[in-house]
Amino acid sequence: MMRTTVLAFFVALGAAGCGRAPAPVAPARVARWLRSDPQRCLIPRDLREGMEDMARHCAETFVRDNGYTDVPPDDSTRWVREQDDAAGWPRVLAARSGSLDPQASAVQCSMRECIVLFRVRRPVLVCAFRAVTMTQVFTKIHLAPGGMRDVGCDQRQA
Repeated sequence: MMRTTVLAFFVALGAAGCGRAPAPVAPARVARWLRSDPQRCLIPRDLREGMEDMARHCAETFVRDNGYTDVPPDDSTRWVREQDDAAGWPRVLAARSGSLDPQASAVQCSMRECIVLFRVRRPVLVCAFRAVTMTQVFTKIHLAPGGMRDVGCDQRQA
């Protein structure tokens, strides 16, 4: 019994040290006026983290909540339409599903806004990204129209 407990402790300790820390989540109880704005990040700010880390967490949550990853979105109050979304939600979400990596590739914040890039997951697009933008206080979050493609991506070497 003691050996199993010690082994479980070291396995948990090793798992905690590997990879990224789990992303913070929005609290279960949030004021109605905050929750009513789907373009506002509901994750409480951890002042030990930098602005880029917070922007990354907010953007990854936004991408997941709006159906761009392989995880199906479950809270319809958090869905945000893009400019060219004319179809009903089932069709929009089906087209979005799995189109972006769940983890951000790059983050850059300035005094006015933060831009978070996500790799597009399409076989014909080797090095294409979509940008999630937001204000410096993590509001007005949206996926920028269009995408970015690095024409020199295939020439990069590790």
